[in-house]
Amino acid sequence: MDTDKDLWELLVAHDIDYDTPFQSIWVEGLDVEEVARRLGADPNSARACDWREIVTGRYTEHGDGVIWIGPQAPGWVQVIQLDGNDAWQWRSWVELTRDGGRLLYLGWPLYELEGVEDLEYVVAGEVVTTLVVGDPEERDGTDPDALDGYLDGLAFKGDSAAAEVTSALRLIGRVTGRELDEAWLNGPHTRYVIPASAREEGEARGPDV
Repeated sequence: MDTDKDLWELLVAHDIDYDTPFQSIWVEGLDVEEVARRLGADPNSARACDWREIVTGRYTEHGDGVIWIGPQAPGWVQVIQLDGNDAWQWRSWVELTRDGGRLLYLGWPLYELEGVEDLEYVVAGEVVTTLVVGDPEERDGTDPDALDGYLDGLAFKGDSAAAEVTSALRLIGRVTGRELDEAWLNGPHTRYVIPASAREEGEARGPDV
């Protein structure tokens, strides 16, 4: 397998590609249940399942968010959001890191319009580094260079968006200590539903900081 594209091909093999809205966050210092709670998920909706069950599931209530959460590395939890955009919201990032933890975000909820979103590195409610996937020299945040130690050898200016996504996933793996892999994507994790009512309440209240 081409080493600069294998993680992209791993996503594609699991029905995640440019035609599929993709949003994922990696959260440090919280367990699965607490991450779900802070995202507004209904605890009674928790169901252990694998990714194939997620992508073929039916969710009938309009406005629900659907998230799939599991331990990713020691001290880290990964969330993939299938429906809704809670993982893409600033208020969620603040809530998930308000006790001093860290969070990384990668996604393309509107790829056909905007391409891959910037990779975001959030610490204790602040965006420390915003790194443009495809142009790592273009960055922002309170410490734009905070991720420099993880960039060595990564092809953020690759010959394709697939190579760039792979580089972004590799960077995240270096931070958490584990790359996204076949074992994680094939493993059983927990599906939660975020009711539309919880999202509306959170938007009205704003982040609790």
